[in-house]
Amino acid sequence: MNKITYLILVSILCFSCINSERQKNTIVRGVSTLKETNNITITGFKENPICDIGKEYNVHSDSNNYFQIDIDIKRFSTAWLQTGMGTKNALSRQIYLFPEDALDININELGITFKGKGAEKNNLYNVIKNKGLSTNQLVHPLRRNQISMEEYIENIKTFKEKRHQLLVEYRKENSLEKEFVDFYKSQTEIKYRDLIIAAFKHSFYTNTSVNIFEQFKDEISVENYTNDKWVNFSEYIGNLRNYIFFIKGREIGKISKDIDLFRGIQIALTDSLKGKTQEFALAEYICNDLKGGKYDTLEINVFNKLSNTDLAKKTVENAIDNFQQKEYLIGSPIHKEFAQSLLADTTNRQLPFESMLKSYRGNIVYMEIWSLGCGPCRKAMPASRKLEKELAQLPIKFVYLTTDKYNENLWDDIFKASLTKKNHYRLVNGSYSRLNKFMNSTSVPWYLLFDKDGNLLSFNAETPYSIKNALIKLSK
Repeated sequence: MNKITYLILVSILCFSCINSERQKNTIVRGVSTLKETNNITITGFKENPICDIGKEYNVHSDSNNYFQIDIDIKRFSTAWLQTGMGTKNALSRQIYLFPEDALDININELGITFKGKGAEKNNLYNVIKNKGLSTNQLVHPLRRNQISMEEYIENIKTFKEKRHQLLVEYRKENSLEKEFVDFYKSQTEIKYRDLIIAAFKHSFYTNTSVNIFEQFKDEISVENYTNDKWVNFSEYIGNLRNYIFFIKGREIGKISKDIDLFRGIQIALTDSLKGKTQEFALAEYICNDLKGGKYDTLEINVFNKLSNTDLAKKTVENAIDNFQQKEYLIGSPIHKEFAQSLLADTTNRQLPFESMLKSYRGNIVYMEIWSLGCGPCRKAMPASRKLEKELAQLPIKFVYLTTDKYNENLWDDIFKASLTKKNHYRLVNGSYSRLNKFMNSTSVPWYLLFDKDGNLLSFNAETPYSIKNALIKLSK
């Protein structure tokens, strides 16, 4: 073999190795021809179903409207494809990805279509939507009082049967991985429970003559509702929180007049649930409490006695460690993850969080992390404006950081929703900013409080409805 032939063979071998390595990633690529949709985001990948803000991938389409995102996933995953957010052409669509898929996407005025490896899974959900079998399609009419509770219950009684039959028909002409088929079947069971919870949630906030507990008595027992095989589904873990609050906690509270709803929730968590479901549900509650600044000794002690799963134990350990880190920050200068979070002001000039906060030195800073799509955020704005007016003579500044993506209408919409043009910024990286990652939360609204020297006083401050006296005291 001569030297040239040898080098060619080595080059081919190296290229093959590189190409093989690349193919291990999942590829999402395509063309977007809609105006104002050159920014493509895939968000919401959650590797930890208990407590994880997930991953986000961002890319701009090129001059030919083409984009490509390489994604590293270890197992079948769901995510959200978003483009043009905040514009009239905004699209947000849940997508389903398998390791080594190569999904081709076409985004145009008619919507989103799929081709390539992985298209079969995503096209199935087009069929589901066309058949009216997505949970949103069934729940929205109830929430908007467009149908009665009796009609809603009749609609969901056949949900599982129709979803399973749809899968059977679809598989006659389309190939689907076994892992995805198993996922679909489990997802259908979980979504059916979502529909049941929606009925209980609606009855909690409205006056309905239907006895919901009687209607679903055979479905809502712990034995029928829970399944340890589902603990790796983030949908299931979130579903459990609603089950405990709107169903089991209320049910326990009805047994004794001495047990209120929140005591009923605690009993459900510590005594009613069993197995991995209990372990993961407790872990999720503990993590959420810690995010909100609450250290519940009872829940943590129960969890420590029963925890057997490395993922759950590690997640709670990290949450406690993160909580303690944040506790240590109280009364101290801001953490570097706060300081270096990138913001943009209303002229779209970028600046670090640290510089923004320094500009308010000498004032108490009451800060809200919010977004235009957050109902409670917008609802609280009149209370903020009223409070700001009442405290106008005191050294207090109301400051707002939105997680919304930038678009040409953003600031006008921000001013309109907040009822003020003052002290607005946006987190350049949205819900995936360094600040959010440090706090391990994408939740809104979220209130922070800083003293006159820029030291953190609270990472979970009171809402505008109740913080007035505290602000007055701090400002003196």
